[in-house]
Amino acid sequence: MTVQNSTAVYSALIESELKETRNFMTQQLQCSDERLAEFTDYIKKRQGKMLRASVLLLCGKLTGRITKLHISIAGTVEMIHSATLLHDDVIDNSTIRRFQPTANRLWGANQAVLLGDFILSRAFAALLLFGRNDVNKIIGDTAGIICQGEMLQNKYRGNFNISVEDYLDIIAKKTAVFFAASAQLGAVISGADQQTSKNLYDFGLNLGIAFQIADDLADVAANENQTGKTTGRDLENKIPTLPTIKNTDFTKEQIVRYQQKALNIIACFNESPAAKALKELTMQTA
Repeated sequence: MTVQNSTAVYSALIESELKETRNFMTQQLQCSDERLAEFTDYIKKRQGKMLRASVLLLCGKLTGRITKLHISIAGTVEMIHSATLLHDDVIDNSTIRRFQPTANRLWGANQAVLLGDFILSRAFAALLLFGRNDVNKIIGDTAGIICQGEMLQNKYRGNFNISVEDYLDIIAKKTAVFFAASAQLGAVISGADQQTSKNLYDFGLNLGIAFQIADDLADVAANENQTGKTTGRDLENKIPTLPTIKNTDFTKEQIVRYQQKALNIIACFNESPAAKALKELTMQTA
C-alpha cells in the first residue's frame, strides 16, 4: 500500500510541524556511543511518510492550535511505530522496507530486534518528561492492544477459514488502533471535549482499517517497486488476509466502506483546511 502524493495538501498544511517532528525524533535517537552510530543513523534516515504523526497534527489543528507537545507526542508515536516495523520485518523475514534493505537483512534478526527495543526505550523515556498522565495512558493502552493484535494474527497463522469479523478484529488491534490513538491524542492535547476526542478516535480507527485492508491487498496485487517493501510475505508466512480469505473485488469494496465511514465522521466538522486535509489523507489510503 502506498499513499500517493505525500507532499499534497494534507502534508503541505503541516509541513513545518512535520519537520519539527522529524527533528525531535533525531534528537531522541542520539546515542553517546559512536560505535552504535550506524544503527541509529539507519532509523534517522528512514522516517517514512509520517502518517500517524500527520493524523495527530491535523487533528490537533482541527480542534485548536498545534503546540510543542503535539510535536513531541507525534515524534514519540512515530518512534514507537518504527520499532514495531523493525520487529515485524523480523517476524515476516522481510528484506525491503521503504525501498531500502531492512535492518534484519543488513545485520541479522537479533540486532534488528535490539534496535527496535532501543527505540521503544527512548520513546517511553521521552513520555516521562511531558508529565501528561492522560497522554501516557492512551499510548500505553494502545501499545498493549497492538501487541494483542499481533499475537492474534500469529494465533490464526495458517487458518484461511478465519471469518471476516476475526480478520477485522485483528487489523483493528494491530494497526487501526494506532491511527485512532493518534487522532485522539491530537484532540486531547488541543483541549477538545470528550465527545470530539471520541469522534476523532473513531475517525482514526476507520481510516486505519481502510489503510490495513489496502496494505493487505497491495501485498498480493502490487510489486515491490510500487510499495517499497517486500511483497507476497503474508501468503508466504501463512497470514490470512481479506484478499486471500475472500476475493479482490470484495476487498476493494471494504476499503471504500471504511474510507466512507471515516469521511462521514469528519463531515461533522467545519470545512477548515485541516478537515479538508484529513479527507484527502483518507482518500489516499488506497
